Amino acid sequence: MKFNLLAITLFASISSHAASIDKAQTYSQFGLIEDAKHELIEVLYEKSSAENKAEALYLLGSIAFDESNIAVALNTWTDLVKKYPSSQQASQVIERIDVLQSIAGSTSKEKLENAVAQAYLKNADFWSDDRSNVFTIDASWIPKVEASLHWYDKVISEFPNTTAAKVAYQDKLKTLIGWKESGKYGSSYGVRKDFAQYMPMLLETFDSFKQEFPEASTLQAFRYQIAQVYWSQKDWVNTRKWLNEIISTAGDKDSFYSETAKLRLKKIEY
Repeated sequence: MKFNLLAITLFASISSHAASIDKAQTYSQFGLIEDAKHELIEVLYEKSSAENKAEALYLLGSIAFDESNIAVALNTWTDLVKKYPSSQQASQVIERIDVLQSIAGSTSKEKLENAVAQAYLKNADFWSDDRSNVFTIDASWIPKVEASLHWYDKVISEFPNTTAAKVAYQDKLKTLIGWKESGKYGSSYGVRKDFAQYMPMLLETFDSFKQEFPEASTLQAFRYQIAQVYWSQKDWVNTRKWLNEIISTAGDKDSFYSETAKLRLKKIEY
């Protein structure tokens, strides 16, 4: 009886730690970030599997990165790679640590073995404490659309059929649709700058997005944006085509974009 009770207690302990990862993710999903951190730290310091601890370090690093705490994120992920080098989580971050360090200006502090050298650095930091620890980049003359598309495409290719890929597709589409900087001399980007160059890319990206995420709730919104792009070019034929596609996709279901498309179809030309 004692043996069975011990086995049940041990099993319950292991199960509770496995569940704590799920609990942390639930906390994070509902914006309870501090609770999520606490739950993940509990996984690290209580009895738990190596897989759970690797996942906890990965998520803690992700939370720190989302909070723009680059130094903590890099240190946490470096610790993950050092302690659990063969884990799936380590393989996800090992190639990205150097990239993050180069972007962030290597904000993470190295662990120094020499106490005297560390004291010297602290003395230097006292006088240069106002310096920025994050490198700034002058974006003058850099093609912003192409620069951003490079990273969206990396997410799409390296993490297919994931939430990250869906976000990358949506942000890539928004980038291609373009924007105009404020001010009299503000520059334009994407389709708003060059319809002929970026419109084929926009249509191709939308088609890939639709194929990979056919149930995405944002598809109708992007269809309407594409219709508006054609409308701005006075291309009435393609404007009607995309508005009608919104309506046909909605079917009998009453939706915001299907009703808006019906109203827009009443008057196209100007």
